Amino acid sequence: MEVNISLVPEWGQQLIKLGTASNDNLNNFFVITVSMIVFLMQCGFAFLEAGAVRSKNTTNILLKNLLDSSVAGLSYWALGYAFAFGDGTGFIGGSGFFGTFPEADLSKWFFQMVFAATAATIVSGGVAERCEFVAYLTYSIVLTAFCYPVITRWAWHSNVSDGHPSNVGWLIDGVSVIPGAAYHDFAGSGVVHVCGGVAALCGAVLLGPRIGKYDSQGRAVAIPGHSVPLAALGGFILMFGFFAFNGGSQFSISNEGDGVVVARAVVNTIISGSAAGVTTILLHRMFSATKRNCVS
Repeated sequence: MEVNISLVPEWGQQLIKLGTASNDNLNNFFVITVSMIVFLMQCGFAFLEAGAVRSKNTTNILLKNLLDSSVAGLSYWALGYAFAFGDGTGFIGGSGFFGTFPEADLSKWFFQMVFAATAATIVSGGVAERCEFVAYLTYSIVLTAFCYPVITRWAWHSNVSDGHPSNVGWLIDGVSVIPGAAYHDFAGSGVVHVCGGVAALCGAVLLGPRIGKYDSQGRAVAIPGHSVPLAALGGFILMFGFFAFNGGSQFSISNEGDGVVVARAVVNTIISGSAAGVTTILLHRMFSATKRNCVS
C-alpha cells in the first residue's frame, strides 16, 4: 500500500525511510548472494565440458571457460549493461557506458553479468574441440557486449521512470498485432538459454562435426570423454547453481510474497531436474538393450 509520507509525523517519516533503506540493503544482499552462486556455474560448465572432451583438449576447453567469465565482466561493464538497461528506445539502450550507470544498479549489473557469462558459456560445449581460439574470443565479446544485452532489453527492461513509455522493451510492451499479447520470461529460459543455444547451433553448423566423428560410410563414431567424475561433478555444480539462477530471478526478498515465489522457483527446479535425470536413465536403459551406442 502506498503511503503519503507528507501526512506522517517527522518521527514516522524517519522510520519509513529507515525501513525502505533496510529493504533495499536486504534486496541487494540477496541479489549479490545468488549472483555469486550463479557465477559458480562457470566452474560447473568447465568441469562438465572438460570431462566430456578428450584429454588432449582439456586445457583448451578450460581456458575458453575462464575466458567467458573474464570477457563477460569487461564487455558487460563497458557496453552490455548500457545497451540492456540504459535510457534509449524499446530496441536498445544508449546510456551508462563504461560503468557510468547509478550505484544503485550495481547489484543488478552483477546479476545480469553472470547471466551474460552463462549464455556465452553454453556455446563452448557446442563447439568443443573444433573452434579456433581467436574466433571464440571474438564470439564471446560480441555475444556478451551486444547480442545478449539487446535481447535482454527487449524482454526485461520495463523501467519507465524517465517518463518515456517507448523506453520499455518491445517484447515486454506487447505485440501490437495481437492485442494484450506480451512476452514473459521469469528466469531466462528464452533470454539466456535460447540465446546461447541458438548461438551454439549456428557455431556447430558452421564448423561442422569433429574430425573422426563419422567414418567413410557416414556412420557416427563414438568419441567418449576422458573423465566421468569431472563431468558428473560439473553436472552437480550446475544443478546447485540453477537453484540460485531461477530463485534469484525474483530479484527481491523483502516484499510480501517474495519468499514464496523464490521457494516455488527452487522446488520447480529440483522437480524438473529430477524428472529429466530419471527420464534420461530410463530411455538409455530401454534403447541400449537393442542398440548399445544409441545414447552416448
